Amino acid sequence: MLNTNALHNILNILISLSGLLVAILLASGCTQLANGTLECSGSFVSPQITAFAIAGLGALKVFVNIVRDGLSGLIKPQPPVQK
Repeated sequence: MLNTNALHNILNILISLSGLLVAILLASGCTQLANGTLECSGSFVSPQITAFAIAGLGALKVFVNIVRDGLSGLIKPQPPVQK
């Protein structure tokens, strides 16, 4: 059986790394324009790729939760961790 807790944590890590990628975009030559968009002609990574990655990983996390716990599992309190 698939360890959904491990998958959930891996997705959390990937989402965090995607946020780091946005910071790298800004550090590598992207600039934020007055209207909030990123101008990345001087960067090696496209902001669209980063946005799709973050959105896709977040959606995958929600999907895993729904498959694991059902739709009501998204709002129910989690049981305490057993030691």
